[in-house]
Amino acid sequence: MTQARLNLQLVVSLVALVLIFTACSPGGQSGGGDKNGSGPVIQLIGADGQAKDVTVTEMSEMGVFEGLGSFKKSTGAIEGPYNCKGIKMFDLIAGAGATASSGVEVVAADGYAMTYTAEQIAGDVMTYDSEGNALRLGGITMTLAYEIDEKQDFEGSPRVVFLAGENVITDGHFWARDVKTIRVLPEVKDWSISLAGIEEASMDRATYESVATCPDTRHPALTWEYTDKEGQSHTYEGVPLWVLLSMVDGADPILGHYRFNDDLAREGYVVKIISRDGYSVELESQLVARNSKILAAYKKNGDYLPEDEFPLILAGEDLPSKKYMLKQIDKIELNKLPE
Repeated sequence: MTQARLNLQLVVSLVALVLIFTACSPGGQSGGGDKNGSGPVIQLIGADGQAKDVTVTEMSEMGVFEGLGSFKKSTGAIEGPYNCKGIKMFDLIAGAGATASSGVEVVAADGYAMTYTAEQIAGDVMTYDSEGNALRLGGITMTLAYEIDEKQDFEGSPRVVFLAGENVITDGHFWARDVKTIRVLPEVKDWSISLAGIEEASMDRATYESVATCPDTRHPALTWEYTDKEGQSHTYEGVPLWVLLSMVDGADPILGHYRFNDDLAREGYVVKIISRDGYSVELESQLVARNSKILAAYKKNGDYLPEDEFPLILAGEDLPSKKYMLKQIDKIELNKLPE
């Protein structure tokens, strides 16, 4: 590798990933139905799988929380501050069988989905200053807002927000809007994997899910059906591997969105995928490039991967053989890069 290329190497932090990896912000048309004129209706699915509809009026009777909050868009722009009123997320799900270790899946009207850990429900998310620089973790309240700036019919109602007594700035992909369904989950685990090539980066669960479920993405999550050696059929779901490679292959401008480096892939390099236990497989860049049949999958049969495959598994019909289905992905490297 030339000195010029070495000088191009950058360390991209998790904060920068949130800013420039995905152009998707939670969105969609506002609205969400009406139950006896009580505003949008949320379907709340409890820990026991039982579903019930909850209206704004019913939520306000459970308790009211009010505070200030802003969010940072994927472009880096800050939106807000907003004066929000709603119900604390934990108060809402506690009546549906949630415990202190429960997570939630929030699904919007347009299909955007975000899963939150117990820690995030408790307010342990990163906060930022007015310039978008990381400040500290936590000290805020996750709330389902049904009123923003004294309007109950605001665009995107109802919306997940993160609030405090004074204005607090958090990541926009956590502010799911047009919420239609909230499902209580068992313990949700956070994760991150590292990537190294011309640059270095980290991919965390929330950013990955934002990419996988964004209705406006150009690289949506794909599925692949697989039959194991016992004859059992399974469906894996995930993002094409090449999308993750675009984070570290050197084709994107400093302040732009990640772009896949087609020229570099044509010249050729080796993609090394490494599991938590150190086992690894290697694929040629020409095979992986823009190939929607090789996935870094995060779901199996509609649920998060089991422990022996978590957090990501290499999957897809274009893998050279089933031996390449590497589990528990921990690191991805671009090796033997062109000089």
